[in-house]
Amino acid sequence: MDGHASEHGLQIHIAFHPFGIPLDISFPILIMWGVILFIFIFLMIANRIERFRMIEEYIFDFITNEIAIGLKTSNKIWFSFLLSLFLFIFIGNLSGLIPGAISPNSNINVTASMAILVFCLAQFCGIFTHGFKHFKHLVPPGIPKPILILMIPLEIISQLARPFSLAVRLFANLFAGHKVLTIFLGFIVMVSPFLKLIPILGVLILSFFEIFVAFIQAFIFTYLSSFYISDSVKGSH
Repeated sequence: MDGHASEHGLQIHIAFHPFGIPLDISFPILIMWGVILFIFIFLMIANRIERFRMIEEYIFDFITNEIAIGLKTSNKIWFSFLLSLFLFIFIGNLSGLIPGAISPNSNINVTASMAILVFCLAQFCGIFTHGFKHFKHLVPPGIPKPILILMIPLEIISQLARPFSLAVRLFANLFAGHKVLTIFLGFIVMVSPFLKLIPILGVLILSFFEIFVAFIQAFIFTYLSSFYISDSVKGSH
């Protein structure tokens, strides 16, 4: 194990090669484990303390009324999935505001993994509901066969673009936001004492803006995930 600080936060690397397979543990992975542990502890506390239960119920109502309302299935497992996804992304986004820490969602590997998971789950829902006829729904009925030659590749590209857009949107917003905060923190160190107030105010304003962005990006990612799942279950565009 080794660790050192850098401009991107504390760098930790733990060598882990079970059966010769390289599964090294990095700092973003530790942050993700911390986010999962935080969510688990919060939900356990919320089930026992009324004040925290109110926050939990507000989150449940928000997911039900604003995100999961479009689901074309009554299976509660998908609500649980969307709730877990929203909490993980939102808390993961906020973790980047902790001094010395970084948001795991500012790593394209993390956002791409979540996007691919959503894409695969959406396809699984379609196949589970409609069988392999699910893939017939990718092209609207009544299209002349000559046009199908063009439509099918375009629809395949459109489907594959969904996880790509999910991954890049979340990664780019988190990565860019943290870079701007880093620049303002650098200004605080560089400028003379009587001018430090300006970048400090900038950091405070950007921090509040980052909280807003963290919420919006978690909402967008989860909402689109809900849409993709319901689109597959419904079987039409």
